[in-house]
Amino acid sequence: MLQIRLGLMAAMASLTMLGCSNQDASNSSSSPSNAQTPTNSKSVAASPTKSPETQKPIAETPNNTPPKAIAVGDIKDLEDNSVCGKSKVTYAYGETSNYRIYICADAKEPDRPRYYVSRNKDGSGGLNLEATNYNPQKEGAIEFNNDGYIYTLEAPTTQNPEPVMRVTFPSRKLTEEQLLRYLARNNTKPAGSNASSEPLQYVLQNRERLGICKDSFQDGDTQKGMGSKAFPISDKKYLVQIQCSLAAYQGVFEYVLWSDESPKPRIVSLDFDIFQEPKNGEKPKRVTERAIVGMPRLNLRSQTMTNFTKFRGVGDCGSSAIYKLEGDRMVLQEYRAKYACDGKYVPDFPIIYP
Repeated sequence: MLQIRLGLMAAMASLTMLGCSNQDASNSSSSPSNAQTPTNSKSVAASPTKSPETQKPIAETPNNTPPKAIAVGDIKDLEDNSVCGKSKVTYAYGETSNYRIYICADAKEPDRPRYYVSRNKDGSGGLNLEATNYNPQKEGAIEFNNDGYIYTLEAPTTQNPEPVMRVTFPSRKLTEEQLLRYLARNNTKPAGSNASSEPLQYVLQNRERLGICKDSFQDGDTQKGMGSKAFPISDKKYLVQIQCSLAAYQGVFEYVLWSDESPKPRIVSLDFDIFQEPKNGEKPKRVTERAIVGMPRLNLRSQTMTNFTKFRGVGDCGSSAIYKLEGDRMVLQEYRAKYACDGKYVPDFPIIYP
């Protein structure tokens, strides 16, 4: 018996020693040489020698940080006017948290931007571009092309109060930084703050004579929701949206093109093609209307309009249409509709046209 007890005690002691050994081995596997430290997970700024597509110049900010208000002024307020060089003038200036962008023009052609000069605020380098066979001035922005890359400096407007500096890569990916400061000649306030009010006021004041919203205009509705607005198409051309009335969940709108011509503005009314609900098994009928009903949204860059119409409030039936402004016409690009108000919801309405 004594020998058996001694054997059991020896076995227990051996197991205890093995457990301690395994515990030590487990702890040693998480030594500092093998563990990942926070420094290994930090992103490293790309070298200036790498292609622009591999760089990420935009500084990441916390999501709860509100965008900084942009400072807008005249180019005369620029502290250093020597960057553009001799025989050149500064056409516009933009500043972000990381860059200073100078848009320059030849002194003999001061109204046409030609040179893009970007300087890193940390002094690490910059970029010089020249537009030799095109005008980089676009509506609301200045764009320079360089081997498939597009460098854009947006201008502040009432439709775009938070402009950016943007780089678009050949792959169509893009990176951008919000502008903190924007200067241009005779630019003491955001462009379009007064310009767009003139076309809108002209159309509203002459609404009855122009035959706009003949039977359904509700003046008080312009203070609600989407309202009446004017959108710049070019320096002398605006798309004017007049809200005739507003129901519980959508409005009735008419549109005209306002052009700055002498001796008085030129007004062109726009029509919209829609498809009526079919009857007796027939196909939907295409008709042209002066007014559209729904929730229209305009994309100035592509000059397209999307309109979603509910046939009833719950939204189980309705239509969606895409129009493109071509000259003085709104041309239908796509029309979808679900005419049956049956309580069934579908992710996409069936295509009626094309």
